[in-house]
Amino acid sequence: MERAAGRPRPPTDHLQHPLRKARPSPRVSAAFHVASHAGGDRCCKTRIVEVQAAYDAVASAYAERFRDELDEKPFDVKMLEWLAERAGSIGPICDMGCGPGQIAAYLQARGYDTCGVDLSAEMVRHAGRANPGIPFEQGDMRDLAAVTDSTYGGIAAFYSIVNLAQDEHPRAFREFSRVLRPGGWLLLSFHVGVETRHVDEFLGTAVSLDFHFFPPSVVRRQLLDSGLDVTEVIEREPYDESVEAQTTRAYLFAQAR
Repeated sequence: MERAAGRPRPPTDHLQHPLRKARPSPRVSAAFHVASHAGGDRCCKTRIVEVQAAYDAVASAYAERFRDELDEKPFDVKMLEWLAERAGSIGPICDMGCGPGQIAAYLQARGYDTCGVDLSAEMVRHAGRANPGIPFEQGDMRDLAAVTDSTYGGIAAFYSIVNLAQDEHPRAFREFSRVLRPGGWLLLSFHVGVETRHVDEFLGTAVSLDFHFFPPSVVRRQLLDSGLDVTEVIEREPYDESVEAQTTRAYLFAQAR
């Protein structure tokens, strides 16, 4: 496993604000982490509704605050460049969980065919308004019914799974595998750990959101079981606290079979 150290940069991080204000839950084992979120379809639907409502509510503030986020994170930019170099010649690159579309915009500005999907209709609206040349659609990454098989050459899922409990990953990962073209690439990033942090306020708005941390070994196994061969697992230490929350970040590259 590779490790890279972050460097201090001026402030802004799309997860810094909620995580610093979070009420941390006690550290628990990975097994308990899964069990504690197992509540059947009704519980899962409730969580997804809460996530969608939260990001709809903060969409305007989120888009304003984090539209230039990549300017402060050269390591994340390097990961995107690696993805684009591998996937760009295979097919379009989807910004999965696109938010206001900064990942898709970065890739398009460098000549790549891009698109975006997000659960939040308000995020999609902001993304489309800011980037009229990029197609953005509302969708649930666990059920990409509107996307045909083998559509994308690449998927950039930057912190897109942090609001999904660990037991929900297989559904999303199987969909990633289905919509990627053979040989296509996934870049998945998340916070490293075995805990969940709940927030009741984000960007000045009352919300109910859980942010989940995952062990890379568990995510790697889930990807393999979903038809995606993991080629690299890279961890980096956080940038300065003025830039982002002080959490270790993981970046996994995986290739569709």
